[in-house]
Amino acid sequence: MLLGAVVLAACVVVGVARVGAAAGNRARLDAAADLTALATVTGGESAGRRVAVANGAAVESIELHTDTVVVHVSAGGEVASAAARPAR
Repeated sequence: MLLGAVVLAACVVVGVARVGAAAGNRARLDAAADLTALATVTGGESAGRRVAVANGAAVESIELHTDTVVVHVSAGGEVASAAARPAR
């Protein structure tokens, strides 16, 4: 009985750790997308690409919609998007 409780507790700990790691990876990718969009608006496409790489992501696309830049970045099989526009 005690062994079963220990095994169950270990499974829960492993599951929580995996969910936590996935959430952390997603948050880092979202931040990389935000930073890439901001860098692209302020420094151009090459600056945005450098920021993405520095944050462990690859730029999938950069789109310009009127005065708004939309970027899509990827890492670890996940894709994140962000948009930014110059301050007025």
